[in-house]
Amino acid sequence: MSEQLEKLIAELYESVETERLFSETLSKIVTYLGAAQSHLCLLGKDNSSIGINFTANMDPSFLDEYHQHYVNIDYRLKLITKSPVGAVMTDDQFNTQEGLRSSPIHHDLFPRYDVNRIMGSNITVDGRLGWFGVTSMRKDGTFSKEVMEDFSRLVVHARKALQLRQLRMETGERELVHRSSNDAQTHGVIMLANGETEYVNQIAQDILDLGFVRIQNGRLVCRNPKEQKKLDAVHRRVRNGEAPLVRLLDSKTNTTYAVQVFNPLPRFVDGRLEPARWVTYKIVVLNPQDILSPRTLDRISQFFGLSGSESAAIAAVIALQPLSDYSRVKGVQQDTVRKQLKSAMTKMAVNSQKQLFQVYERFKVFE
Repeated sequence: MSEQLEKLIAELYESVETERLFSETLSKIVTYLGAAQSHLCLLGKDNSSIGINFTANMDPSFLDEYHQHYVNIDYRLKLITKSPVGAVMTDDQFNTQEGLRSSPIHHDLFPRYDVNRIMGSNITVDGRLGWFGVTSMRKDGTFSKEVMEDFSRLVVHARKALQLRQLRMETGERELVHRSSNDAQTHGVIMLANGETEYVNQIAQDILDLGFVRIQNGRLVCRNPKEQKKLDAVHRRVRNGEAPLVRLLDSKTNTTYAVQVFNPLPRFVDGRLEPARWVTYKIVVLNPQDILSPRTLDRISQFFGLSGSESAAIAAVIALQPLSDYSRVKGVQQDTVRKQLKSAMTKMAVNSQKQLFQVYERFKVFE
């Protein structure tokens, strides 16, 4: 891989955080490939509207006209959608003889906007149709083997950059943290920049002071080796642009920690992806004693006519206590506990633990 190509890939990732850089980087890519124009886009969740859209050297009115008059008759879209994600295609693969002969796209739209030969790829992300394409300088232009190979390398990273940009837009995490740093919060927030602690709110500091989790070597770690493996797995997933949620259990205190990790801005250095310049952790402590209100539970028991054992069974569920632990503490068979829980849920007319939590939340208004 050439040094110039590596630099372009690095700039694609830098563009994730600064939107205006996308078009600038596309212009450089066009020049590098010896192409004329470029289009990089990702549709919205409904696949009927543009979610993210960047162009280089294209007349702005081209896309407006295309979406207004031509998108519904573009026979190529089905072929592109069915093509393997990330595969590089040229006109010969997503055009048909009938389309070339009769479609106004080829006979009207493209000639007016100097759209010549096309090379592109389906870069669909999470079910949203995506496209990355370039056009040739001349009508009879072709793309050399070397150019197609370089474009293929760019496709992989352009798709990843769009995915990260989408995540960046959805979370707005960095701005959100700084805007709300002085607001009342119900969760801990930890921000690391280049491995150094940039921001820790008071709730997060209180959690760190408990000692079950801590910051070490630029990331969150857990003192329990078994739970640490969960964090290791999460950090690997985060590199792919995900924002996973993991459950950590402190068995000594029977406390559950819900941790979500955001790391949507990796860097491309020396031909490989490196961790982001900043990482954010959201942490919520789910302590059974904190989330379970005896008064609310008592009202539910009275309202639905639950027995003492039935009430205790649903209390265990609401407190996130495994039924195996509950049955062991109570000295009863786990099957007996399941029957008590089933009986309580029948009286409450709920079919799942999710509905049980919903009933509990609604009854909290009567406290």
